[in-house]
Amino acid sequence: MHNNIALYCNRNETLPVSSAIHERQVAAWQQLLLCESRIVRLVEREFEVRGLVPFIFYDILLQLRYAPDQAKRFRDITPEVVLSRSALSRCIDRMAALGLVKKLDCADDPRGLIIRITVAGKKELKRAWPIYREQIEKLFGRHFKATELDFLADRFAQISRALKDRT
Repeated sequence: MHNNIALYCNRNETLPVSSAIHERQVAAWQQLLLCESRIVRLVEREFEVRGLVPFIFYDILLQLRYAPDQAKRFRDITPEVVLSRSALSRCIDRMAALGLVKKLDCADDPRGLIIRITVAGKKELKRAWPIYREQIEKLFGRHFKATELDFLADRFAQISRALKDRT
């Protein structure tokens, strides 16, 4: 490893990262982002080839399936997906048009919107799960021992809990 690596700011300035721990943090972060991006693209492609719902639909449907009453307020879905509010709104509109979700008025907030999974949405989740499970195993899980997977799950859960109230 190099003693210094440079991080680039928006103004093309470089900031040295001199300590070995910082260098390792940056390297690990870069690899995590790269792997996540590649795996998601491959899963999206596999879903498309197999004629399944788009992967982003799957992600939203899964959240709704395990939410209380199998529904969530729109504002509670937003922080859990990597879409802007407007992109998520268009996505929910497409899902509703396909009958995968229902958009309902929120009783305690006239401006609020409740999104509920439908029977058709549950069927699509069930149909996609074996393919998704296969992709998780093929693209991710096979690279680790059970103890390493436990470690990763514990650490990511710890980070997620620490960040939950900050988003």
